[in-house]
Amino acid sequence: MMASSFTGERIGYRVFKRLVEGSVFAKLVSVLTGTGGGNEIGMATRFKAKASLISLARECGVELEKLNTHFRPIPRPERIAYPLLLRASSRQLGWKKEQGRNIPIDYGRPEAAGLAEQVNDLNSFFADIQIEPAGHHFAFHRIFNEGDFRGFAWNKGGRLYSMGDSYQQRKQEERSFMKLDGEPVVEIDIRASHLTILHAKLGQEFDPSSIDPYFHPVIPREVLKGWVAMTLGHDRFHRAWTKDKKADYHNKTGGDLGRDFPIKKVRKEALQLHPVLSEWPTCDIRWGDLQFIESCAVIDTVHLLALENSVPALPVHDSIIVPASKQELACSVLKANFKKHVGVEPALATK
Repeated sequence: MMASSFTGERIGYRVFKRLVEGSVFAKLVSVLTGTGGGNEIGMATRFKAKASLISLARECGVELEKLNTHFRPIPRPERIAYPLLLRASSRQLGWKKEQGRNIPIDYGRPEAAGLAEQVNDLNSFFADIQIEPAGHHFAFHRIFNEGDFRGFAWNKGGRLYSMGDSYQQRKQEERSFMKLDGEPVVEIDIRASHLTILHAKLGQEFDPSSIDPYFHPVIPREVLKGWVAMTLGHDRFHRAWTKDKKADYHNKTGGDLGRDFPIKKVRKEALQLHPVLSEWPTCDIRWGDLQFIESCAVIDTVHLLALENSVPALPVHDSIIVPASKQELACSVLKANFKKHVGVEPALATK
């Protein structure tokens, strides 16, 4: 919904804005305002078709049951003009996190040009890969953060994002039904990726393969894991559960997260389980560092599998989706690249 989000898109912000305003004025759609940040921070803004739009579509011969006969995915490009996105630091405004502004990129500089070329290598490779369901991926771009920090060296954030109606926004269960070049897929996940990186960079032992790092006899696994993820994505300990965590818990259990599991109690138990997090608010390693190190391991894996082995591997931040027949090769390459960037071999789980 922000003008800055339309950098390099086929449809510009002004056209999109006029379309939305016109559709609302004509009472064809209703707008459900988001919670500020989309997939990473909260819930994105949604649009709901009203009965008048559905009726108008039917009058024009477009029926909901036959949408696929009227619409088809845009062919994936071999290259995009803006494969990198650089953002300034985000700001915390109360409970809401405001995304940093976009910073112009000079693609004439060697480091930016090299990073851009790596992304477009992948776009070129995936342009000819059959991805089912169709339309779940358009192109990749890589988003870096905290570009306004003094001494920034393209080393904050750096995750690879799928543009369009992205498979990354689907639940893992839905992704399990995808196909790559007609073959069923498996998703290979790095267990406790950020915890593993943090321990390794601080020189502390950690082995998520020997024990579930989120197991607790009283606190549910998802609650404990949610606190750890919430903490490592922030620069200090939260005083209260975020709105999306509370909503997710309520949707799954019908309960009140703050009442059932007060955040102070969860924090106490989590710090006993993982003492490395005790100094997180003053730690030299930040969330942007964890994301960058992880992204390098994953992107190098995807790049090597594509260009040297002709194996499609779709990244989902701390996991990759590969054809089932290439699982063993993909695990081997992912382990090697993770060890190269982190210094330890990861524990992998296949879904």
